[in-house]
Amino acid sequence: MKQERIRDSIEQLNRDMSEKSLEGHWNLGLEDLPPYPVTSVQPCLWRWEDVHESMIRAGEVVNLEQDAERRTIRLLNPGIPGGHGTTHTIHFSFQYVKHGEYARAHRHTAAAFRFVLQGRGAYTMVNGQQCVMEEGDLILTPQLTWHDHVNDSGKPIIWLDGLDIPLTQALHQLFFEPYHQEQQALETTSDEVAGFYSHARPALEPPKQFFHYKWADTERSLERLRRNGSGRDPYDGYLLEFLNPVTGGPTMPTIQCAVQLLEPGQETLAHRHTSTVIYHVYRGEGTSIIGGQVFQWRQGDSFVVPLWNQHAHANTSPDTDAILLSMSDAPVVKALDLYREAS
Repeated sequence: MKQERIRDSIEQLNRDMSEKSLEGHWNLGLEDLPPYPVTSVQPCLWRWEDVHESMIRAGEVVNLEQDAERRTIRLLNPGIPGGHGTTHTIHFSFQYVKHGEYARAHRHTAAAFRFVLQGRGAYTMVNGQQCVMEEGDLILTPQLTWHDHVNDSGKPIIWLDGLDIPLTQALHQLFFEPYHQEQQALETTSDEVAGFYSHARPALEPPKQFFHYKWADTERSLERLRRNGSGRDPYDGYLLEFLNPVTGGPTMPTIQCAVQLLEPGQETLAHRHTSTVIYHVYRGEGTSIIGGQVFQWRQGDSFVVPLWNQHAHANTSPDTDAILLSMSDAPVVKALDLYREAS
């Protein structure tokens, strides 16, 4: 008997290809592609009192010598299923180091920064450079820089950590390496390096790495921006970005840090962009409308503006400035030529 020829079909082809780990593009309709960027990251606000209570409790039960490399409290976004980031590319955490404690030296491929919130006199050592902390200081630990923290100030210290760990993990580039000793030896100070960049350099002097932005300098720059008047942005108020003095570019290749000042009663216009931003309220109080949701914030709170979410900020105080610290993945988005803004 003559065997009948089996009629082929798209359904049969799809089944056969699936067994070979193949797929046809015809299964992906254009109607499945969004007309604008979409993210699972949700607008979210974390209250300072909740973070602070957890840190104090952790100070009593988490031992840096026995239990953990670092005593930190991470902010987790409810829109990231099973994830540990504050967003899909970056995250915030808060670190608490008591007097007499030190956090062991290590390095990793994730870039990070420290922004000092409470306390002074402790220091971070970055590649042998001692950065003594004052409130409002921004201290960088770029990719693969050795760093450790020592608190011999007499009082506890709290700072904010920002890292690009989710992005580094997504690229399968995350790794960690302990230092061969628990602490690094002092080679130079951040004051010496700051002087290097503030004055004319001798022709033969080699360049040095810059890690430490002092709040005293940041505050003066913010005030100059305010006095200038023309520096007032309709969407962000008086926005001051931290630039890398070595490259002239963003703070680090994957992270842009900035501070913005909103004067009493000031309200910004709404806009959106394809970068994601995490904010921390350094001073003052106010309101942000993010994707149609209203978030009321005060000093110590932190909140997220996901990418392409319309947002606007307002200082609700009639007589006090509001200052926000922000961390953004804009350098990565811009490097890929994917950055867009719209009002």
